[in-house]
Amino acid sequence: MNNYLQQILTYFRNLTLNASGVSRDLYQLLQDKDISRALDMLQNRDDEVDQAIKEYNPQTHDVMKRPNKFRKGDDPYITEKLPRTRARYINDIELFFLLGNPIEWKKEEGDDEAFSLFTDFLEEQHFNSRIRQAKRLAGAETESALIAHIYRDDDTGERRVKLNVLARSKGYRLRPLFDTIGNMTAFAYGYVTKEHGRSIQHWDFQTPKILAYCRKAQIGWEIEIYPNPTGKINVIYFQQPKAWDGAEARINREEMLDSKTGDTNNYFSDPIAAATADVIQTMTDPNKPGKLIQLTGEKSRFEYVNPPQASQTRDAEKSDLSKSILFDTYTPDFDTEAMRGFGTLSGVAIRNAFILGYIKRDNRKEIYDELVGRFRNIVIAILAYEHPDKRAALEALKIKFEFAEPFADDKQAKWQSIASLYQAGLISLETAVTMLSLTDAPEEEIARLLAASAQKQQQGQQPSANKEDNPAQPPVNIPREPISA
Repeated sequence: MNNYLQQILTYFRNLTLNASGVSRDLYQLLQDKDISRALDMLQNRDDEVDQAIKEYNPQTHDVMKRPNKFRKGDDPYITEKLPRTRARYINDIELFFLLGNPIEWKKEEGDDEAFSLFTDFLEEQHFNSRIRQAKRLAGAETESALIAHIYRDDDTGERRVKLNVLARSKGYRLRPLFDTIGNMTAFAYGYVTKEHGRSIQHWDFQTPKILAYCRKAQIGWEIEIYPNPTGKINVIYFQQPKAWDGAEARINREEMLDSKTGDTNNYFSDPIAAATADVIQTMTDPNKPGKLIQLTGEKSRFEYVNPPQASQTRDAEKSDLSKSILFDTYTPDFDTEAMRGFGTLSGVAIRNAFILGYIKRDNRKEIYDELVGRFRNIVIAILAYEHPDKRAALEALKIKFEFAEPFADDKQAKWQSIASLYQAGLISLETAVTMLSLTDAPEEEIARLLAASAQKQQQGQQPSANKEDNPAQPPVNIPREPISA
């Protein structure tokens, strides 16, 4: 009862503060349980996200709203509604060029054991699949988020972390807050849970200092606030233009043309005949065998109506729409004809053929390079929280990353090039091992290679054994096939 009265008092207190125009920061609003006012401070992009989701889902395209044709004395004609998945194709190609292969991580400075903790964390949390999912959702909805949930295991009390992807289509509403120079200073996400058959609204907030968990009560909100153990907002917020941005009108036009062509084909799918009245009268008996048609006069006529042929301008428009949609969105065409013969091309030749995809890849790297770098820093902070005894080694790590080439041939050519440079003496063994990025512990690998090389040299310098110690073995008689004359 006291808790219920407190919620009422808090509710009216916030109404009074808001009406009087009292200035409060986000932390004060959360302490005052004024969640509505706190959310007003954050960025709301729901309208843009909902529009993108509508365009991404073929079932909600404008072509699905084509009206049916009502016919007198007959059932209405159901018009063809033929949406296409252009947006999905364009988005998946964009994803392939940026994250078709996993991100490559390289240790520049620091301890190998600390670097192994970093790479093990990525593997345990399925980072490669998580970031692909977040990227696909961002390209489809213009925003998504990758969040690291930090908690303690109820049974063991151990510190735990779990990565999760948030997006509007997954039931989350995202609310970032940026300062004047573009740094994210707060983040919130809303979702709904079911409790005892009742829907409960939640909003969780993160700042570098606090984690706040808000639950909608019957009146007001119930809030739990905890210190943030990492000192960072444990969220990567992805925001980008739609993958098909700029081609919306052409995609809609292409679907309308396809649907109208389908209507024409339906109309003429069954043979349609034109005949004069005297000919029709001879065809009134359905039991009359044979298919003889009798023409009784000079003006008698019976002929089939041929479907209208597609005009050159219509074919030209369809072809232009197909090409321009891909070209305007920097999307290579991966149809069968385009891919024929690519198996024998080198990586450079493939890159030149698909230059549009690489142009768009570089454009997206302007967004995702910074975000992946921020994720790297968050992981190091999380690992320092999980392993306080290794905090110094983790914070001393310097890790570099690269977006891998989408085509595997380029990786093989790169390896061959590095091996050639090493054999020619143009780079050191340490540089070669680091450039290859085939191991998470390059220092240990270099030590093993040097030890193996030293052992071979030592074996090569040993004196050969005396003949007396190793008497020659008698020759072995090898049977031979008889030589025919």
